[in-house]
Amino acid sequence: MARLILTSPEGQQVVTLAAVNSLGRHPDSSIQILDKIVSKEHCRILLEGKTWVLQDLDSLNGTFLNGARLTGSRPLQHGDEFSLGATRARFEQDGAPPAPAPAPADSAAQRRAPLVPVNTAELQPIRPMGVSVPSGHSGAFTATARKLETFEAAPAVRGPSPVLGGGAGQTLLTAAPSQIDVHKQGHEIGTQIAAQEQGFRPYHQVASNPAQMEADYERLRLSHELSREICLERDLSTLLNKILISMFRFVRADRGVIFLVGDNGELVPGASLRRDGSEAPISVSSTIMNHVMRERASVLTHDAAMDFAGSKGRSMILNRISSAIVAPLMHEKEILGVLWLDSETLARFENRDLEMVTSIAAQAAMFIEITILGKKVEQEIVNRERFSRLLSPNVAEKVLSGEMVIQKGGQLVRDCTVFNSDIRGFTMMSEGASPEALVEMLNEYFELMVETLFKYEGTLDKFMGDGIMALWGAPVVTKDDAVRAVECAIEQMEVLRAFNATRRARKEPALEIGIGIHTGPVVAGYIGSSKALSYTVIGDTANTSARLCGAAGAGEILVSAATLERLGGRFDYQELPPVQLKGKEKPFRLYAIRRSKFAVSVAVAPPSSSRPPSRTER
Repeated sequence: MARLILTSPEGQQVVTLAAVNSLGRHPDSSIQILDKIVSKEHCRILLEGKTWVLQDLDSLNGTFLNGARLTGSRPLQHGDEFSLGATRARFEQDGAPPAPAPAPADSAAQRRAPLVPVNTAELQPIRPMGVSVPSGHSGAFTATARKLETFEAAPAVRGPSPVLGGGAGQTLLTAAPSQIDVHKQGHEIGTQIAAQEQGFRPYHQVASNPAQMEADYERLRLSHELSREICLERDLSTLLNKILISMFRFVRADRGVIFLVGDNGELVPGASLRRDGSEAPISVSSTIMNHVMRERASVLTHDAAMDFAGSKGRSMILNRISSAIVAPLMHEKEILGVLWLDSETLARFENRDLEMVTSIAAQAAMFIEITILGKKVEQEIVNRERFSRLLSPNVAEKVLSGEMVIQKGGQLVRDCTVFNSDIRGFTMMSEGASPEALVEMLNEYFELMVETLFKYEGTLDKFMGDGIMALWGAPVVTKDDAVRAVECAIEQMEVLRAFNATRRARKEPALEIGIGIHTGPVVAGYIGSSKALSYTVIGDTANTSARLCGAAGAGEILVSAATLERLGGRFDYQELPPVQLKGKEKPFRLYAIRRSKFAVSVAVAPPSSSRPPSRTER
């Protein structure tokens, strides 16, 4: 029997030789050498009769036998040494005198030998589905483990998934059922976790230890490279994929997955990657992930099936999870997610890989947190802009700061003043104007009216053609909501007069509006679909306000008796003959507001036409 003792920067292993053995970078090689300067098909070892022969396959960087470059093929003798890239091999044959194994490679160049480059063009990014801004919390993984068990129950096939949904190019992530108390596992896992506790030591402690200085330098170098690759990325999905790509440059993993903790505490896949670029399913073990989440520490397992034998986790064997490094993505004391790296090769990873992955995972978690916070800031800006268009600026500021709360969904508001206005004769005006001129005129008009509305801290509900609907008393309540609404209406009439003066100077027709105001109970809240919500009110009060607006003449402000009661005698008014409003059994009492008794303002002009006015004038 013959064997090779292989020594590489990643460690040492013994391989028993078959009759035909291929060495190279290609995954189909019987002895795979993951080194970028090793050819895909680098060399062969053949048994010809009773003689073992080493054959170079015209490799680019050559095979060196006993220090000399090999040309063609040469017989191997017991104790011969050959090298390809950073890997050295010693040939041994039974029956020959034993010889000491070669010393591990220790040069900086060998220890920093790059891995197989990742073809980023073949990567299939996975975007988090249904995740807003992840906010993890430590005690929520029990439910997560149960959710992962549910995934395991389903066959690992491509297609729609309860985790990711359907779609071409997506990868289904499954997990093994958690059937044991992971605290009963063997002591080796605890040992591997302890290995990652070591940090950087002071210079005077490592100055005489070249190996430790080299290890610290390597960690700093990789940390710098990771920062350079991902520090400017602000898209979360792209960031997660870049982190995995960077990990594959540093660690000899075959598969990688990043999970993020969602708002409900469940782990949601954010990105996945295979070194071979395939789209085959990736399976993970909830036993290991549960352990990592509970202990808040990284796990290195050289042989998952043996280390977690007590778990009866068949998925580790069925899914060929041999070696794995699983690290929590922790920012300060908060777990943002879990990084999973595994290999189908036993003992692929070493303690220094664990230290490196743990260090990089902490750095990656910081960038993930920065990205998440950036998204929150962007959303805050969007919300602020939306509120500023819905509420007066000072009210919007109070809502955004938390001083005032707007509840989603409908709620009863017992005393809301609803304001409606529209332009009289607008239909006739629009028939003789171009659409562009009409839109420009409406924008100028709305700008002035809304500015006045916000001055009196009203809430803009909506624009309806040439009409405006506004609210006082929802979502923010004040003691004088009805008074503010009427004062706003009076000032809008004054602003409109100034606007009309400008229009006349431009040889454009003047605008006239009618306003209706009514106070009463409404149901207020965010109403619409899951994709499009708007804050509004519904109920008879809103309908009655619209009817009063329809009954108002040009330049007239009509209020109901309910609104008049809340004005406290602050305005001069005139009671008009009752009118029959749509939906009302009895004639409705209404009042025309003339002026404010306590403010310097121009009196509101009476309607230019006889009563009752008709909305067909528009």
